[in-house]
Amino acid sequence: MKKLISTALITLALAANSTFAATLTDSYVREEITKEIVNQNKKYTDAELKVIIASMPFKTMTVSDGKLKFVVTSNFDKFVPRDIKKVFIYSNGVLEKEFIVSVRTLAYKNVLCARTQLDREALLSSANVISKKMEVSSNIDYILTESMLKNKNIITKKWFREGEIIDKRFVKIKPDVERNAEVQAYFKSNGLVITINGIAMNEGMVGDYIDIQNTTYKKKYRGRVIGENKVLINI
Repeated sequence: MKKLISTALITLALAANSTFAATLTDSYVREEITKEIVNQNKKYTDAELKVIIASMPFKTMTVSDGKLKFVVTSNFDKFVPRDIKKVFIYSNGVLEKEFIVSVRTLAYKNVLCARTQLDREALLSSANVISKKMEVSSNIDYILTESMLKNKNIITKKWFREGEIIDKRFVKIKPDVERNAEVQAYFKSNGLVITINGIAMNEGMVGDYIDIQNTTYKKKYRGRVIGENKVLINI
């Protein structure tokens, strides 16, 4: 009789334990980890992300039944295409499981690509570049988008092959005034405006101050760039 009672108690205990346990599959855990990684990366990029988890250390796992919470941590406070993530699984606020996974994150974004072959010193325009959705995880910090091209004169610093992503490390914004360019200098004094021709001693964008030299008397002045090859000198 005692043996029967003991056996019954063990059976009830096992049944009770199974009632308060939950089994998680690796596919479910992958989905939850992916959600966390995508949400974390929203503060770094607005690109469309695809998360690839190389392997999981289990096929299924058992945790206490309750409200589950997944926490994914990294050693990097930025977007990284390849990383080792640490995963913590909580049930009702109690840590149940902890493990690491190898993760690759692909980023897709509409970026500027060379429509045709681009030579060095080429001015970017809609005629020679095109916006295409590309995988840019390896150079996400150096991409150019269509909006960046508006109201800016951007020129290449290297040769680009057809279809190549335009890397902003190899382009520069064309200044409104280039060094040694001929400029119009405007002297403004007491309501009067006098215009002279000059040579820019350095380059500058609108708002920058540059030095110019009068082409007739070789006298140097300092003025503020107010437009393409236009400088205002207050006297």
